[in-house]
Amino acid sequence: MEMHEILARIERRLEAVGLTESAASKLAGKPDAIRNLRRALEKDGRQGVSTATLNALAPVLGTTPVWLFAGAGPETVGEPGEENHALADGPNEIGDAVLVNARLARVIYAGVVEAGSFREVADFDDIEHEVIAYPADPDYPWVQQLQFEVRGDSMNALSPRPIMNGDRLIALDFEGLNGRVALHTGLIVVVQQSKDGGLLVERSVKQLEVYEDRYEFHPRSHNKKLKPIVTPHDMTAEDGKEVRILALVRSVMNRL
Repeated sequence: MEMHEILARIERRLEAVGLTESAASKLAGKPDAIRNLRRALEKDGRQGVSTATLNALAPVLGTTPVWLFAGAGPETVGEPGEENHALADGPNEIGDAVLVNARLARVIYAGVVEAGSFREVADFDDIEHEVIAYPADPDYPWVQQLQFEVRGDSMNALSPRPIMNGDRLIALDFEGLNGRVALHTGLIVVVQQSKDGGLLVERSVKQLEVYEDRYEFHPRSHNKKLKPIVTPHDMTAEDGKEVRILALVRSVMNRL
């Protein structure tokens, strides 16, 4: 099968799912795969493409490897209407700011989380909010997903999977959940403390423990110097700090 025909089908599916070549390649776990195919064709006239590349790209593009390779069989996977099924329990209108399509969501980079590190609030306002594509949350596809970069050792003893320095967290904007997730012991959250009238802010990842009269946001760390954040249910701590849950952590990524 000629390479230019394969690339034409890839371009067709990129347009259908609303992804760039770069975003689709990264989601497939093969950065620059599509660009490299194009370069190979233009430079050397290469006509071959590995099945591993097509197998990786196909689910991201919502199709099958056979269709990408030969145009045979169904172009799209799943039963008619399947893409809309995941949205049935959500709001009637979902902006382009949240979803690329029913399978993929736009995830906004929201900065660093680091226990014990207070920064001027302006530092968070100046974050360059890069956007990536990532699978839509299976339970709350209409809620904006955020990506946080982990620094420090505050969750390196979390069970069953520690959160390590350098990990990236994929989390749901907590306000966007509109109370659909009840606060309960065991949740992993990004929590913000502010002091000095909100001029200084700390954002960190913690595990929640719920008690009758308070919330406790615990580090899970081998570093015993790190202490939990303890606050009454109104989130106003006795030392004058204000506490707010920013996001509900759903998954952890690590770039090697």
